[in-house]
Amino acid sequence: MTTVIINDRTAKGKSLLQFLKKFEGENFIYIANEPNDETKEAIEDARQGKVTSHKNSKELFASLKRRADV
Repeated sequence: MTTVIINDRTAKGKSLLQFLKKFEGENFIYIANEPNDETKEAIEDARQGKVTSHKNSKELFASLKRRADV
């Protein structure tokens, strides 16, 4: 088995992925759309309730500034 990582944010990456998707369902190719490790961690944190919420953007930015000691 070979793993190929395609950057689907580029024109060439999108083109290659579009071409490969034509073979989806065949027994020789498997296309997985998996999030990266950072996204997986964020999803797990959200599921566990490890999130913060703010009433509005002003409150959010004040909180971010406090954390950054600005």
